Amino acid sequence: MNNLDIVFMGIKNLWRRKLRTFLTVLGVIIGASSIIVMLSLGFGLSQAFEDQIAQWGSLTTINVQQGWSDPSMPGAGKEDVSLDDAAVVSFKTLPHVVSVSPTLETYGSIINGRYVAGVPIRGIDPDVMEEFGFEAGEGRLLAAGDELTVLFGSDMAQNFYDPKSRVWREPKINLMKDRMTMTLNPNYGWDDPNIPPSEKVDYKEYKIKVAGVLAGGNWEHSYGVYMPLTEIQKLIKEKEKAEDLRPAPGQPTNSQYMRIDVKVDDMKNVKDVQDTIKIMGYEAYSLNDQLESMKETAGIIQLVLGGIGAISLLVAAIGITNTMVMSIYERTREIGIMKVIGASITDIKKLFLFESALIGLLGGIIGIGVSYLLSFAINQFGSAFGDMFGTGAGTKISIIPIWLVFAALAFSALIGIISGYYPARRAMNLSAIEAIRTE
Repeated sequence: MNNLDIVFMGIKNLWRRKLRTFLTVLGVIIGASSIIVMLSLGFGLSQAFEDQIAQWGSLTTINVQQGWSDPSMPGAGKEDVSLDDAAVVSFKTLPHVVSVSPTLETYGSIINGRYVAGVPIRGIDPDVMEEFGFEAGEGRLLAAGDELTVLFGSDMAQNFYDPKSRVWREPKINLMKDRMTMTLNPNYGWDDPNIPPSEKVDYKEYKIKVAGVLAGGNWEHSYGVYMPLTEIQKLIKEKEKAEDLRPAPGQPTNSQYMRIDVKVDDMKNVKDVQDTIKIMGYEAYSLNDQLESMKETAGIIQLVLGGIGAISLLVAAIGITNTMVMSIYERTREIGIMKVIGASITDIKKLFLFESALIGLLGGIIGIGVSYLLSFAINQFGSAFGDMFGTGAGTKISIIPIWLVFAALAFSALIGIISGYYPARRAMNLSAIEAIRTE
């Protein structure tokens, strides 16, 4: 017997017992679709966590802050490293680092007529804003050489209020067109009567120009005002002069930054770069820290769901074995005749393995189709539960990656082959003479 004969004979044998074949294939369909859908829910949960974290900021950005030595730790007593220009240069030389941006921050107020907004004012290098995910929803981003020019966060219009009004009314603010001024007095509009006029600080007010408003979608950039780093350095100097104060220990100065953001080329390299920065003596944090913890939780849930689906596939494997064993009992005489007319025991083994593998393969193919239908239905009717993940109603609850499709197909066929191995060996070991005598 050649392989083509085995294929035709196997298909014919399965077709002769259509109902039994259908019920066995149905078990594989249920098992394959169960395990695919269960795993897809785990992948959807993991993706939802990643989308949620991505709204807080970039997953490829590391926030570097001042490192402090602990006297109780080995090696204590060494000088604390500084967040200065030398640190910026050293970070740029690290492998997988594509961009570095120092940040200075102070607090102040934006004045729009009778409305005031207390805001953090951040200085950033305009040349690297696009690389760090800044995107203008209106207007443009900052440019080198901008003087007293600001870039508003996407939700800054909601920060304005009337400090003299006893009833809150939603202000009508046009960030791009309204004339506004800025002061580094964070308590503008709230005069403390207990402070003598002679002790009050005379903060300057600056007429500002608006470059643009950031696009929404990133909570880290939603509230706040951005200016070129060199402008913030000038403003901080004037603020210190007005307050007649020097920066307190640990506070950023014009030569030391509040933090330095490091952009990495790929998310998989973030941990290595982050660990290197920590070894250098700095504190380094990235959103991947939280993402890894969430993904561990999703992995445990996925393992449990996959185990539930695997039970269905195990039951299907038992069904295939039962079908093939019953087939041997019904075809004992046929097997004996095949041996007498010259069929080798290898051919008989191949025949039964092919039949069981075909059952597994058919069940896997149809199960994949059923899985896609179930996944579509879950995403269509269950999308309202996207708020549970914190990413909105558009979140996909079920995600089936293409590799899972091919893996499920191969696994279903493998289950069929394994399930048919014992019946195939049983058929091989039948005596030809006793098989022919069997009625």
